[in-house]
Order: sequence, then structure tokens, then C-alpha cells
Amino acid sequence: MKYLTNRRISVLFLLVTVIIISFISCNKLIKNNNSETVEQKQTIDAINNSKKEAKLLLMLSKDNQDAIKLSQILQNKLAKDSIAELAKNIEETHVYVAKYYNNMASEKLISIPNYSELSKNVTKENNEINIAKQLKKRIDNQLYLLDQLSQTTKNKDFKIMVNYTNSKLKNSLSKTNNIINNLNTNS
Repeated sequence: MKYLTNRRISVLFLLVTVIIISFISCNKLIKNNNSETVEQKQTIDAINNSKKEAKLLLMLSKDNQDAIKLSQILQNKLAKDSIAELAKNIEETHVYVAKYYNNMASEKLISIPNYSELSKNVTKENNEINIAKQLKKRIDNQLYLLDQLSQTTKNKDFKIMVNYTNSKLKNSLSKTNNIINNLNTNS
């Protein structure tokens, strides 16, 4: 009888031990699954963030190419040398910014266009003031997109690009406002 009692206690002890070990293993599996989920979420967040950065850079590049085209059209339409010179300075600034965008895109393996998508009819039918206002609109939009990029990105290179091009674009915006004011004064 004593033998059976000892054996029952041994079996009970073994059973309790197996149950405890099972709970511990399940807990470890749950923790591992949670850590994998966290890692997957971080990876997905990083991918989505990169997509947003690429999209914003693409939109910036398109507006910048339109700004280059509009400044070229303004130069061709303007009779005054001082105003045409401002338009030339704006074009040069935006060509430089385009190179900066292209370099950043190359580093980040992003494909962006190097041409304007402006409709030829839109620019041919408009007078100088309307073209200058379109130019102002493109520059304003670039400044907005740069602000969005600075809020979206955690990437140091993008932050540097935003700070650098932001000042260049504000300078172009000021010149564009001068052109609009001069054209309004002379009309």
C-alpha cells in the first residue's frame, strides 16, 4: 500500500511538473510571437514611411520641373530685362534644386521625371501675369510638400535636403512675387 501511495505521489508530482513546464513554454511562445509582431510592424512602418518619402520627392520634382518650364516661358514673354533676369535667376535656382532632388532620388533608388508635364496650351494662352501666378503656385506647393516631408521623414538626408531647398525656394518665391508686382504695376 505504501508503494502505491508513493507511486501516486510520484505520478502526481510528474503530472504537475509537466503542466508547469507546458505553461512556461506557452508563455515563451506567446512572447516570441509578440516580438515577431512588433518587428513586423516596425518593418511595415519603415516601408510605408519610405513610400511616403518617395511619393513626396516625386511630387516635389514634378512641381520643380514645372517651375523651370514656367520660368523659361516667362523669360521668353517678358520684354523688360530686369524682370526677365529675375525669371532667369528663378530658373537657375530650380535647375539646381532639380539636381539636388535627382541626387537624393538616386541615393534612395527612387525614379523621378526630368521633364515638365505642363500642357503647352496652358502656357501659350496665358499672359505673363498668369504664368507668374502659376509659377508662384508651383513654388508654394513645393514649400508645402517640403513641410510634409519634414514631418514624415526620420531620415537625416531628407531633413538636410528639406532645410537646404526650403531656403532656396523661399528666395525663388520672393523673386516671383517681385515679378508679379512689377507686371501688375506695368499693366
